[in-house]
Amino acid sequence: MNEPKKYFGITLDPVHIGAGGYRLGRVDNTIVRDPATDVPKIPGTSLGGAIREFATVYTMKNACQSKTDEKEKRKYAEEEVKKYFGDENRQGVLRFYDGQIIFFPVSSIQGTVWITTKELLEYWLCEIKDEKGETITIPEEIKDEAYAIKGINSSEPLNFGWLILDTQNINEGKEITLPPELDKFLKRIVIVSDKLFSHIVNDNLEVRTSVRIDPETGTAAEGALFTYEAIPRGTILGFEMVIDIDTRKGDDVKSIVNLIEATFPYLKLLGLGGMGTRGFGRVEFFTLKNNKQSNNKMEGNENDKS
Repeated sequence: MNEPKKYFGITLDPVHIGAGGYRLGRVDNTIVRDPATDVPKIPGTSLGGAIREFATVYTMKNACQSKTDEKEKRKYAEEEVKKYFGDENRQGVLRFYDGQIIFFPVSSIQGTVWITTKELLEYWLCEIKDEKGETITIPEEIKDEAYAIKGINSSEPLNFGWLILDTQNINEGKEITLPPELDKFLKRIVIVSDKLFSHIVNDNLEVRTSVRIDPETGTAAEGALFTYEAIPRGTILGFEMVIDIDTRKGDDVKSIVNLIEATFPYLKLLGLGGMGTRGFGRVEFFTLKNNKQSNNKMEGNENDKS
């Protein structure tokens, strides 16, 4: 089995993955959360389902040129995709794990600030260094403060909605150097404790109010007002994928990875989750070229196989 391959994503629109229930004191339509941390997430089933469908569409357009009938193209593409995703008769070789929030945007007096935690940084970025290549040491105990690591004026307290935190520098004011794919987007970053991270995220989700329209009158239907929440635009997500090469030794790992990554433009254009007709769901996924842990292990396993 391969080591997990890490993928990152930027939400271009709010993303709503409905939990299918209600929460006392919250909105009508809530989103899925991690039961241990209460932080919103994107279930692996939602990722796998959307990627599977877009992989089928991609295969129809690029591997069925010899066929003219659309039904035949669809059937052929579905059979090809089943080899990797499986069906009711056989297990697939792909495993999609839940998408996590890595950097969450919050409005502040200094502009938009992205919050994260020590554990998230160390797991997803592996190496945390400054512009000189020196390792930045994050304190083991994170207090109820904001630890500035990029673009923050630490001489003043920082507000996150209703919450105001004192700011602290790390390693004498050294700033983190991010991979280019993230650096151009994330201008201001602070580290907060796990406890505060959950509270700040949940207090700054996007909440919208909608109403059902009566088709006969063209006006709002009586009693049809409802609210729903979503992960806001500008959130940085991460998810992992594993290819179980032991179950299908004849498969080419690189070709499977190429198929998965060929679906990313569809996710950027058509999105995932609910409320798509209301402008929700688009996510731009990518890999970090300089993230050794997320890239080299899978490539190494493929070389070992050959």
